[in-house]
Amino acid sequence: MNEQTPNQNQQFQQPVYPSYHEIEAAKKITIQDIKEHMTGPVVSLIFHAIAISFFGSIIIFNPPDEKKQIEVEVTEVEIKEIQKPPEPPPTEEVEVEQIEIERPDVVSDVQVEVEDAPMVDAPQDVVVPNVLAIAPSNSALVLPGVMSLRSGSGRKAAIKKYGGSGKTETAVNKGLRWLRDHQNPDGSWGEGKNTKAFLTGVALLAFLGHNETPSSQEFGACVLKAIRRLIDMVNSRGGNGLVKEDRNSYGHAAVAYALSEAFALTRIPMVETAMNTMMETLVKGQSAQGGYNYGHNNSAGRYDLSVSGWHYQALKAGYAAGSTVPGIEQAIEKAIKGMKEVMFMKGSGAFAYSSEGGKQNAGGSTMTSVGALCLQLMGEGKSHEVGSAMKWIQEQNGGELLKCEWKGIDSYKDGKAKSWPLYLWYYETQAIFQYTDGSRSSNLWKTWNKEFQNALLKEQYSDGHWTGPREKYSKDGKTGHGENVETFDKTPIDLDIYSTALCCLMLEVYYRYLPTFKVVSGPVTTGGGSGTGGGSSTDTTGLIIE
Repeated sequence: MNEQTPNQNQQFQQPVYPSYHEIEAAKKITIQDIKEHMTGPVVSLIFHAIAISFFGSIIIFNPPDEKKQIEVEVTEVEIKEIQKPPEPPPTEEVEVEQIEIERPDVVSDVQVEVEDAPMVDAPQDVVVPNVLAIAPSNSALVLPGVMSLRSGSGRKAAIKKYGGSGKTETAVNKGLRWLRDHQNPDGSWGEGKNTKAFLTGVALLAFLGHNETPSSQEFGACVLKAIRRLIDMVNSRGGNGLVKEDRNSYGHAAVAYALSEAFALTRIPMVETAMNTMMETLVKGQSAQGGYNYGHNNSAGRYDLSVSGWHYQALKAGYAAGSTVPGIEQAIEKAIKGMKEVMFMKGSGAFAYSSEGGKQNAGGSTMTSVGALCLQLMGEGKSHEVGSAMKWIQEQNGGELLKCEWKGIDSYKDGKAKSWPLYLWYYETQAIFQYTDGSRSSNLWKTWNKEFQNALLKEQYSDGHWTGPREKYSKDGKTGHGENVETFDKTPIDLDIYSTALCCLMLEVYYRYLPTFKVVSGPVTTGGGSGTGGGSSTDTTGLIIE
């Protein structure tokens, strides 16, 4: 390994430092040094000053406007004292009545499946309004919750007490669901041009009989649409004052009946207005004899008990709901007198179908049940006429009217029972129930309750509807006047709607209790006229409605 060694001739150079005199000389600043260091900054300063002066000189300012002198002349004005205005009259205090309106919680198209279930035990001593004690003449009357048995524990107790069951309630619910599902978009029922008013009225009555109102969870939307449609029918009546889409004024009465019950349950002012409008037509359309004829045509002196029956139920319902229409009480009195003196057949104990020119036309089973029920609803349940009619029903043709025949419909000797069986059974069920007070110790009620209940449960279709026995089983039932498709404008759905509504109403008999009156002593006042559902007010009719 070779190590590099310094050349011997190479010598190290020592650093050279300034002398003392050189250092002292460097501390001295000369004029030349100042010139060399200050020339640049001074020149730059002078240049910027000139530039700033130049740009500042080109800025243009608008001179301020000259102030113009304004001459003001001041004159003296005579000041007059202003006359003080008179004091305003004292404000009259107006008492504002607080009105509470129950707003329904509507849920549409709620599908609920209810299976048959046994009824739970309920008290047997349920308090039931006395539906037989109606006395609209010279009485102070009260309605202490006559519809209270339609829902809740009251309905359960009534079903158990009067012979219903879980099966009858299941059948009613199935029937109402079928009616709901076959309601027209406008709220009506039916397709025939002459049956919509009647079918819409009786279908809505079936829902109201089950205490279904616009606030009901399952059926509220359906009921609300139906009420609105009936109000539309009232507001679009024809020149004769009767509703359209009707035949022979049956529909007119059914609309009035349903609106009256609807107001009794809801206390909606708009419904009250429509109800009173219909009550006015019923009061004016009544004949001097106390009855009704087709189209309220009384010029011929004809009294039709079939048409009158629906009008009587409507009058009673409107009166019970608190209608304030003048003359409604007198109309009920005339109805009672007419049924007793014109339509009751003293020789047989039955009721006539019609009377014209003083001549009675026999009515048979259907009209006898109509007459008995209507007198019961008007406070004449203990009358001789009702007793005679109920005896006639039990004894006619060996008691055949206490049979609820469907397959054996042609076996009836009574022609009306064969032609209009559901119509007969609708009235007969209520008449027997009220005549016996629904007592399960009564052989009459026990017999009929078993007959009609078993038949209706057996004949209901799985989807919930019923059809007419005549159309379904009679050999010649598809033709002629009666409960068949031909009579219902040749529309099968109309017959099914009619049949289903009446069957539901029959199965609701245990708790429905058509709105009636109970005689009490008290002040001569009436309530419900304002539509608020509370309080009472003085009225000239001599009634008190709570």
